[in-house]
Amino acid sequence: MEVTEHRPKLVSFRALAFHGENKGQANGTDEWTLELAQEINLGLAIPMVSGAPVQAVVKIDLRAKSTNTNTNSLSDSAEFSATYEAKFDCPSDVTEEELSFWIEQEQYQYMLVSQAFPLAMTHFRRELQSMGFDARSLPLGL
Repeated sequence: MEVTEHRPKLVSFRALAFHGENKGQANGTDEWTLELAQEINLGLAIPMVSGAPVQAVVKIDLRAKSTNTNTNSLSDSAEFSATYEAKFDCPSDVTEEELSFWIEQEQYQYMLVSQAFPLAMTHFRRELQSMGFDARSLPLGL
């Protein structure tokens, strides 16, 4: 299967939710660990309007937990979570059955996720930095 045969077009990317709590002391000398977990789901969006294209949808959930390595206090921990959604319009000749088949293929999944993940991670890193964390070590790509 040639992945670029019916390449969908990214038409929408948005942050659906972001939540973070960092109530620890910010003295700048402590060392913190940062653990990141991700969950990525792919799906189909079937149009309700006649003639509208079928869509591939990528949903990315990111969760990070940070703890101060110098203390055992619960106040010296921080937690962050975010949800992102990317929607891709398929060419008008692509049917629901074709897209369902393609979305099960690893190459097609990678093509979709590799476009959405850097956008999600860029936003997530920026939000972590705004809450006082140096998140430059987090990956931007897959």
